[in-house]
Amino acid sequence: MVSYAKKTLNKEIRRSITGSLGRFISIFSLMLLGTFAFVGLKVSGPDMRRTAEDFYAQHHLADLTLTSTLGLDHSDQQLINETKGVKKAEFGYFQDLVIKGKENSLRLFSKPDELSTYELMSGKLPQKDSEIALDYLYDGQYKIGQTIDFTPPKSKDSDLIKNHSFKIVGFVKSSEYVDKSDFGSTTVGTGKLNGYALVTKEAFDSDVYMIARLSYKNLQNISIFDSKYDSRLKTEQKTLENTFKNQPEKRLAALKTGPEKQINEAKSQIVEEENQLTQQENQLIAQKNQIGENASAQAIEQINAGQNQNNDGKEKIAKAKAELAKQETALNQLEKPTYQINNLKEGNPGYKTFLDDSTRIDSLSNIFPVVLFAIALLVSLTTMTRFVEEERGNLGLLKALGYSNRDIRKKFMVYGLVSSGLGALVGTIIGHTFLPIAVFNAYTASSTFSNLRLTLSPLWTIVAFAIAIACSLLPAYWVVRMELKEVPASLFLAKVPKAGSRILLEKINFIWKRMSFTYKVTARNLFRYKKRMLMTIFGVAGCTALLVMGFGIRDSISGLSNKQFGQILHYDMITIEKNKVNDKEKEEIDKELASSEIENYLPIAFENLTKEASGKLEKQEVNLIATNRSDDLSKYISLKSRKNSQKIELNNSGAVLSEKFAELLDLKVGDSLTLKDSENQPHKIKVAAITEMYMGHYIFMNQSVYQKVFKKDFVANAQLIKLKNASTNNIQKMSAQFMQEDGIQAVSQNSDLKKVIESFMYGINSVMIVLISCAILLAIVVIYNLTNINVSERIRELATIKVLGFYDREVTLYIYRETILLSFLGILVGFGLGDYFHQVIMNQLSADQIMFAPVLLWTNLLLSAAITFATTLLLAIVVHFKLKAVDMLGALKSVD
Repeated sequence: MVSYAKKTLNKEIRRSITGSLGRFISIFSLMLLGTFAFVGLKVSGPDMRRTAEDFYAQHHLADLTLTSTLGLDHSDQQLINETKGVKKAEFGYFQDLVIKGKENSLRLFSKPDELSTYELMSGKLPQKDSEIALDYLYDGQYKIGQTIDFTPPKSKDSDLIKNHSFKIVGFVKSSEYVDKSDFGSTTVGTGKLNGYALVTKEAFDSDVYMIARLSYKNLQNISIFDSKYDSRLKTEQKTLENTFKNQPEKRLAALKTGPEKQINEAKSQIVEEENQLTQQENQLIAQKNQIGENASAQAIEQINAGQNQNNDGKEKIAKAKAELAKQETALNQLEKPTYQINNLKEGNPGYKTFLDDSTRIDSLSNIFPVVLFAIALLVSLTTMTRFVEEERGNLGLLKALGYSNRDIRKKFMVYGLVSSGLGALVGTIIGHTFLPIAVFNAYTASSTFSNLRLTLSPLWTIVAFAIAIACSLLPAYWVVRMELKEVPASLFLAKVPKAGSRILLEKINFIWKRMSFTYKVTARNLFRYKKRMLMTIFGVAGCTALLVMGFGIRDSISGLSNKQFGQILHYDMITIEKNKVNDKEKEEIDKELASSEIENYLPIAFENLTKEASGKLEKQEVNLIATNRSDDLSKYISLKSRKNSQKIELNNSGAVLSEKFAELLDLKVGDSLTLKDSENQPHKIKVAAITEMYMGHYIFMNQSVYQKVFKKDFVANAQLIKLKNASTNNIQKMSAQFMQEDGIQAVSQNSDLKKVIESFMYGINSVMIVLISCAILLAIVVIYNLTNINVSERIRELATIKVLGFYDREVTLYIYRETILLSFLGILVGFGLGDYFHQVIMNQLSADQIMFAPVLLWTNLLLSAAITFATTLLLAIVVHFKLKAVDMLGALKSVD
């Protein structure tokens, strides 16, 4: 008998699932969406970092790299090898060359032994000095076995490569360059590197190395994304910087020692030769005076020959003196070398971008899925509560048949466990796979990382399952427990419907008396079922808030490129001159600026400044632009306040800061800040105004402020240039032309900044599409579920008004008018929540160098409301057909 009873109960449990499949699928869907977004976003960031970490570990990426403008000689190598804590120091060569017949430039590295090695994508690594392996991104443009030629540098002294023709033997991926479009700057080609290549050390002909790669003992076996690694790395970097603090002066002195000795020896020799010539000339004069006027022709001829010989000697000495003067001038112009010590973030283009991208996903995971999960759980809780109430009669039957309370609860506990558990299981599986892959593919469209390493997160899996199951089991357990306190006879009777009561609106007579009967019923029902009203408002509000936030993030970044390069920056490129430009070089630059290709240009003083930030903030680089023609600056850069669009003029009260930079340092108008120049000298600057800027950090000042801050005369060393043809190809062509000039040090192109913004936008937009889709699906399930509960709770009421002669359309509007009104209220609340979430997420998502537009567009609000309303109205059609099929007699007899 007992086994039969258990068998019957189990059969009843199975029937409860198949008999209410719609409710089962609703709970399943809610848990699936919640766990999918929650787990997926929680593991996406760590998966991305783990993938990068494995790649770097596999290729032993160096902790620090050191380069010098004059290379690394024996004294530099000795300093590095004597530095405490260094586990391995590996020295190598590199040379930037332009591909023959093109403007593209590649950096040719010597093949490393152990540190920062390369992944072979196809072919083989170079073994001979005539072989080369290209950046794998060039696979398709070139083939293995093909020959590639490079244009030799103009100066033979800067040519470090033995030959300039190589046979391609393979394609490789670098561990030092992980961004497909950012390889750094160069002094050849267009001023921007377009890739890299690998050759043997024997392919170079140089007495000094170009780069040192270092790994440290106390950084081993620590994740490069660990804060402990960052703090230790900064300590090691500071130690190395202190070690090389006085090295530039020593290197310069060593470089001058040999030439100065040769010059001094040459000067001594010239003095001796001058003394000899003076003696010879004195002897000739004496001979001439001795022989007198009656000298023979032969004697006179001998004296003239000696005089001519003396004159030739003087000419040679004069030429030697001129040559020595040139050598002395060149020696005096010789500058001390600059040592550049870079860590992973500073010397590895794309590393910091990839890290920032992964942490942005972490930021999203703290808001988006939490809100989504909360809404799903709220509606799931309501659904399970309603399920228990619908089964009230069956509870009484089972209790009357002698089933224990534990057995009766089992039905609902199993139902909740299976529906929520299956939803959580499927959501967790696709959350661990689909979403991380989608996020990774979105963000690695511009990086060289591949083969995402998927990992299982036990923590977030347990958390997701625990929350999902708890929110279906706990309400079921609690409601069943409360219901089972009643005797079977009471359980057989349906709960008495909530009595109607007067509402506040009825007391406002001039409004109430003008309302129709149906609207009066709607108003009373809204307050009669307060729990359902709040559930609907908060459910719709949550879905709308997620849509507002998702579309808001998209809107905040979608117009960055147009705003930055259409409304703010109007120049196409900046040409930056070398520190010391002679008259001839200046003349050549002026000729280039007079080209018919250039529409206009503005001479400026340009400098790169840095700000050593405190706390978690990284060191910030700032572009200083100063001009002695403030009125003309607006043709190239529009300085204006973002908040009121008021134009900003440069004046003598201080400098104008870009908004993002001021925000990072919490600076306001009237504050002062201290920045360091390229020689590490501090300069105090007062903030006169803050200008709108979305990409990069800038400081603008006029001539007077510049001279006051830097305590030197204003000298233009760069030009803002506007081209007649601003196409990307023409900008590349003009950049290459300027880089051919000896006086030009670098060229900065706006098109490069556009690529950075576009790459960033692509990643965020792709993730937003997935999350917005989740929000839309959630809205559908939530509105359908709440409407379905509303209908099932009031089925006798609906059957009654249908019997009284209401048409099907009127019956649908009777119930759905409330849903529409509550949806409208939910949308309004959602606007406020969405705006708050948008502001929070914008602060967390933005990079140090990028500012998002913080305002919400009215089109965003309209679109979010339209999607929610469209979902509500489409579900009204489903409800309409469902109500048409209501069994009026069965519904009215259900209480009997």
